[in-house]
Amino acid sequence: MNQELFNQWEGIMSDINKDHDLGHAIQELHFMMSQNPLLADGGEIENINRDYTLMKDFMRHGYKDDSREELYLHLLRKIYRAACNMYVRVEIISGNNIFAQANNWVARYNLSIDAIRQKLEGFVQDIAFLSLDPDVAQDKYLQLHKSHYDYMRNVFQWLLIARQWNDDEASAFTHLLLSPTIDANDAKLMISALTLSQLNVFDVNKLQVLVDVYLQSNDEYLRQRALVGIAFALPFHADSIFPSYRQMMDKLCQSERACKELLELQIQVFYCMDADKDNQHIQKEILPTIMKNNNLTITRFGIQEKEEDPMQDILHPDATDKAMEELEKSFQKMKKMQEAGSDIYFGGFSQMKRFPFFNYISNWFVPFYSEHPELQSVNDKLKGTRMLSMLLNSGPFCDSDKYSFALALSSIIFKIPENLREMLNSEDAMMMGATDENTSSPAYIRRMYLQDFYRFFRISSFHHDFRNPFDYSSDTRSFFFANPIFVGTRLQDYMLELCSYLLKRKSYQLLRCVLDMYPQTDHLDFALLDATVAMQNNLVEAQDKFRSILEKVPDHEGALKGYAQVSFNLGDFGAAENGYKQLTSLFPDNQRYLLNLSISQINNNHVDDGVKTLYRLDYEQPTNPFVKRALGWGLMMQGNIKQAIGVYDRLLSMENVHDTDFLNAGYAYWFDRNISFAINLFNRFVSARSQLPNQDKATKLVRAFENDSSLLQLNGISKVERLIMQDIVLNSEGNND
Repeated sequence: MNQELFNQWEGIMSDINKDHDLGHAIQELHFMMSQNPLLADGGEIENINRDYTLMKDFMRHGYKDDSREELYLHLLRKIYRAACNMYVRVEIISGNNIFAQANNWVARYNLSIDAIRQKLEGFVQDIAFLSLDPDVAQDKYLQLHKSHYDYMRNVFQWLLIARQWNDDEASAFTHLLLSPTIDANDAKLMISALTLSQLNVFDVNKLQVLVDVYLQSNDEYLRQRALVGIAFALPFHADSIFPSYRQMMDKLCQSERACKELLELQIQVFYCMDADKDNQHIQKEILPTIMKNNNLTITRFGIQEKEEDPMQDILHPDATDKAMEELEKSFQKMKKMQEAGSDIYFGGFSQMKRFPFFNYISNWFVPFYSEHPELQSVNDKLKGTRMLSMLLNSGPFCDSDKYSFALALSSIIFKIPENLREMLNSEDAMMMGATDENTSSPAYIRRMYLQDFYRFFRISSFHHDFRNPFDYSSDTRSFFFANPIFVGTRLQDYMLELCSYLLKRKSYQLLRCVLDMYPQTDHLDFALLDATVAMQNNLVEAQDKFRSILEKVPDHEGALKGYAQVSFNLGDFGAAENGYKQLTSLFPDNQRYLLNLSISQINNNHVDDGVKTLYRLDYEQPTNPFVKRALGWGLMMQGNIKQAIGVYDRLLSMENVHDTDFLNAGYAYWFDRNISFAINLFNRFVSARSQLPNQDKATKLVRAFENDSSLLQLNGISKVERLIMQDIVLNSEGNND
């Protein structure tokens, strides 16, 4: 869409939905039409303006009208629909996009809901009649499917550019989708088209269709498509002019099943959005092992088996078993990722969407069926194999990937060795049947459909014409739980579970959004989440929030832990010590709390108390580097330098030495006047874990000395000595770049 026109339309939507400014919306629509005569709406806006003018005249003459508020809202709804219909026309006249293409195709047909019903029911009847006659030629059967496929492509496009529906049209279309006399795949495909149309232009009556289908259908595949459509269609603020929007969401959320499935769907959307991260993990961590241990090689003549090395069994008799064990572990990792919700096949199948099949937008959403006309050549090539039937009935692939797999396989089927073709013809082909999941469960069905949607918006060239429901930056529909339409519904009961999930993901911004929308300060778990999120950007606020919780529940472990940690990070070591004291009295066997208490005591000038506890912890955990780090620091604070050196010597002999260990050990040797050894350790500190230029190394050392100035002063190191040490270390031969 032309950006200027789009901005004007967005302003009109704001006038209507947020400001309820009917007069200004009418003016702006008139201006748009004056700028582009092709947007003329046949007098619809003029009729609304005439009614509004009459309303103003009545008010100007002082007439009282008890129905004025209701009539004004009625006109707002009418102008909203007129503006939305204009949006679609703007899209159509904008040129080379899916809406212009759809309009060109649809203009050739006389499509209406009644006409579509007759056509779809006729197709089912024709197929049934053909099945009764075994002598009917296969060509006739295929031609019937081809004709119906072409028709459904046009129905899909008709729905993309459909005008705003009235109540009767919505009711008629709901009955069509729920009708047992049409093919189930047709109903599913139309649900997808309806969903896409809602992404750009919200129609409350089309949303009603999706809600009714979800609540009334007995077909789980159809229900889950409708639920995804509902979630992605929900606008903000529209309930102010469409009371039915609020009513249908209230009705939807009265169903415990609907609330549960909306929660599952929200989490599944996040998993979809992690596809790139998951793919990177698979590429770097899992696939190398699989490729290393397989026995196939790809040549210009096709896929061939590698020749076995006869010496391998002699020199390494257990190598095959180990390779198989590694291979099995890699497959198990992928299996667990998939069952958790990850889209493990996105990376591979995203490269397989260049077939002409995907040049039609409807093919991105059509359920997989082997009679699809675009698979006719595939059927011919794979004749005698079970691949298509296995793809149809099983396999952990979404429909889009099943089509990709079938098309790709048909192009290489004669280039692979016979034994591999036999393997592909087995139940174990391509890990089919490898999942223990219930593939008929609502969650599984929904996830597969979401993956179809995700592929469309990541790969298809058509996706630019729609608002992307998976993109945080362009739309908030990916996080539909944050829609205020759900405030006050039963869905609020599921917010805590969602918040826990977001906390594990460290999605603090999204978590803050939920907490701000559903403030429940009297709910302990929400109060804890609120304080935890505050820790990410406002430590003072977080400390206050944790303190407020402790005033109500003094012995709450989570609140005490958060309060002590925040206090420590703020440098309020007295509060941190008190917090960890309470924790250690409640949980005396928790050595992490004891360690944190000791560190807090050292920083709070109760050094002897902290060191005493650290000695005990070091005796009980002699290989714990965190205890040794704290003990070494405490001993230096006490002035017990020889003991500190002993601790640091043991620490530096352990694995996973941190760069600050060299720094602190250097302090100990410096305080002991072993200057040469201290210089060596400082050199190792500035060089550790980096290949930084000298200036950055200098900054690293200078900042360390500044941060630890109190310790240096306590042990008799003057500022002059610090400066000289910095100069010696940073200009020593070992540090010259």
